[in-house]
Amino acid sequence: MVKTADITPEALDLLESRVSVLERVMGGGDAEPPVDKQITDINAKVDKMLGKHQKTQVLMKRLNELAQYTDPAFIMRYDPANFIKQEYVVDSTTRLQNGAAAAKKIQELSKFIDSGNLKNLNELEKKMSPLAAKCLDLNDQEQEIGKEIDDLLFKWNGILDTLSEQFVAFDTILRALEEKEDEKEK
Repeated sequence: MVKTADITPEALDLLESRVSVLERVMGGGDAEPPVDKQITDINAKVDKMLGKHQKTQVLMKRLNELAQYTDPAFIMRYDPANFIKQEYVVDSTTRLQNGAAAAKKIQELSKFIDSGNLKNLNELEKKMSPLAAKCLDLNDQEQEIGKEIDDLLFKWNGILDTLSEQFVAFDTILRALEEKEDEKEK
């Protein structure tokens, strides 16, 4: 990236001479203003435009910093392998701490296993089998009752729909009779 501060007068003179040679070769004359004048005018207009907006000014100040961070020399100063190693150590630290906490919890809970609470496991399993079977039976009954309730609700909705249609029909008949009665009275 070329900075405006890096442009020297010698570089501008060289650029101007090359452009004038190109203008002569391409058939341009001296009727147009010199290119370096046009470039400086455009640069001044762009600087003026950018100067109006505060966010743009902040961005322009940070461009040099961004250029520094994207420079390969800057990137190579930091060894990616060392960075990866450091991240691994940091991640391992938290994993080791979590493992130590889990081991401590297992040690605390091991006294409950050793105390004989699980010695009666066979007897408890014998008591649990009929209860599990009863739960399955109750689940089946619940599903059957749910189906019956759904059927009853469907029938109930059908009855309500029929009644609604009847009431609408009765209302239509009553209105027609009332209109005829009103016409006879007139």
